[in-house]
Amino acid sequence: MKADFAMAIHFHQPVGNLDHIIERAFDNCYLPFLQTLGGYPGIKVNLHFTGCLLEWAEQNRPELIERAQRMVRTGQAEIMSGGFYDPIFSAIPRRDSVGQIKMLSEYVRTRLSFEPKGAWIAERVWEPALPSILYDAGIKYAIVDDTHLLYAGIAKGGTYGYYMTEDTAKPVAVFPSDKVLRYHIPFKMPPECTAYMREAADKMDTPLFVYGDDAEKFGEWPGTHKWVFGEKWLEKFFDELMKNADWLRTVKLSEYIESRPPLGRVYIPTASYEEMSEWSLPVRSQQRLEDIKNELKAAGKEEAYKPFLRGGIWRNFMAKYPESNHMNKKMIYVSNKLDETKKLKRVSGLVKEAERELFKGQCNCGYWHGVFGGLYLFHLRRAIYEHLIKSQVLLDKARYGRKQACSAEVTDMDADGFDEVILENRDAALYFEPSEGGVLKEFDVKPAACNLINTLTRREEVYHKKIIKKLSEAQHNNAGGVKTIHEDIRTVDEKVKDHLDYDRYGRYSLLDHFFKANVDIGSFARCAYKEEGDFLKGRYDLKVKETPGKVMLTLKREGLAGGAEISLSKEITLSRKDASFKVCYDIVNKTDAKLDMVFGPEFNITMPDADSDRYSFIIDSSDRGYNLNNMADLSAAKSVNIKDFRKELSFRMSFSEAVRLWFFPLKTVSQSEKAYELNYQSSVILPHINLKLEKGGKKRFGIEIFVDRN
Repeated sequence: MKADFAMAIHFHQPVGNLDHIIERAFDNCYLPFLQTLGGYPGIKVNLHFTGCLLEWAEQNRPELIERAQRMVRTGQAEIMSGGFYDPIFSAIPRRDSVGQIKMLSEYVRTRLSFEPKGAWIAERVWEPALPSILYDAGIKYAIVDDTHLLYAGIAKGGTYGYYMTEDTAKPVAVFPSDKVLRYHIPFKMPPECTAYMREAADKMDTPLFVYGDDAEKFGEWPGTHKWVFGEKWLEKFFDELMKNADWLRTVKLSEYIESRPPLGRVYIPTASYEEMSEWSLPVRSQQRLEDIKNELKAAGKEEAYKPFLRGGIWRNFMAKYPESNHMNKKMIYVSNKLDETKKLKRVSGLVKEAERELFKGQCNCGYWHGVFGGLYLFHLRRAIYEHLIKSQVLLDKARYGRKQACSAEVTDMDADGFDEVILENRDAALYFEPSEGGVLKEFDVKPAACNLINTLTRREEVYHKKIIKKLSEAQHNNAGGVKTIHEDIRTVDEKVKDHLDYDRYGRYSLLDHFFKANVDIGSFARCAYKEEGDFLKGRYDLKVKETPGKVMLTLKREGLAGGAEISLSKEITLSRKDASFKVCYDIVNKTDAKLDMVFGPEFNITMPDADSDRYSFIIDSSDRGYNLNNMADLSAAKSVNIKDFRKELSFRMSFSEAVRLWFFPLKTVSQSEKAYELNYQSSVILPHINLKLEKGGKKRFGIEIFVDRN
């Protein structure tokens, strides 16, 4: 009996992740893993480091790179390539996928002295066109899950080797990572891991077992540092491999391809790992799938049906979360602008720098949500916008030099069949959605590289019902050992149960509300009131006017408010210079009855440092400040200022008349690797006025928005 074992470990930290989190992962996981591995030179491994982690390590912990170099020199390790900033290849333009892979391959070639032949596929998101992308980038093999092959109709017994696949006659080898091993390592005792391989090997001729998974399982997942290093699980596992070396040989994947033929040809459908396909489904479908799986498990049919029971695909996240779709389509918009600028064949240095910033904005982690906080984590979304905006600033410089520029573009940027409008100058960019309430979806302050409407709507998640259940249960008794991240019972902050509110509309800005005077701030904040108008999601007509000194967008809708026919128009003016703009509302009562209603345009603003105590709400010229986590109801205000005491960027609004002003924090409840958490997303600001209009009566209301950079 002989068998081969390939261990492939993926090291990654998202672009924009907090330094203390990366440092913790390095100290608790990456360094001790590599140190332990270095003590077993006879064990061959396959390592993948994303470019974002390598860049961080260069500046902060070069020991990671030095250890990888040493393992390459001794022949212990081969280094895999992949997308430099770990993008989902199917979610970015093909040219960028090839460019990202070549960028990481070049880094590995020059810095780690290894010619990479394999690629790590972010979140193992596979689509049928991927082989030709990998081929064009110089890649010979990739790792997928064995589940991918089961979906392609291959039985589990046929997954102990590698297969060839292709797209347009461009071939690549695919190695299936064994799910049993991914759930065993490092959660079962080492002899159980080798026993599984021995039992399978007894039935086959020289099988290959592939284990491909995240390095964070070895010290960064909850409870694993003590288990893996304190209780020496990893040492015991490597000792177990050495003890069984007479029949179980560790191998590097590129060498394996050279010495062994493929098991055959395969065509893999669109897939990811099993949990990802569940997370991408809408809530009701996700719950139904979970119920079906439980029914099959109870009937003893789960394993037989599993290859034919699939969830959604990764792209579903862009339907499930419109905020993800907006970021993705903005990223593609920037990529297209970059491609156009490249054709100008000038200022290549600026274009190259802009491309790197674009690639950083393609890092996958902020675009989706599962066990990992992902999309719910403000700082990851902030990083995406930061780098995409930086790319745009560089492209502006390449196109216009030092000249000022002001433009209005009408385009279906988000590919929904309706046009969006982008008002832009060298200091700001405003993205409007006329078909969805005429809202302002994005407000970029270019010099600060930030989007001040970087927020997330409160929506139901399938795990929310589990939160109340956990809060009502007694404390879980720890039975010892360590659980996988999918089994672990997370801690629950008691405060989250008071925030399980859901929004009926996307939390953007210039949301046009009509409601009765008896609505209070509490019911508004919980979305527990009646909206009297049909403007929040209604379609607005648009008209754009450009002059040498400014651009204007007029959005107009004929709708209803409390049964009355209303004409509402809002004119937005962006000047040639600076990041400030004006909004002028005209509201006309077109019905015979008197209109007696409250009107207010809602703003959702997220400062560059979220709800940090460096910011404070200042009303008019008052000396009193409110924390961004305060809820306040002010009877009269002419202006509101989110003041930055570091004097980097402040946001200010002034009104054409005194308004009643509400503001409160918008917080979401999400799950992370360790707990159910309450996440600040934005500060909701609602200036509102009483409308008392006779037939034909008209009300004009103006707002000026200023961005101060000290």
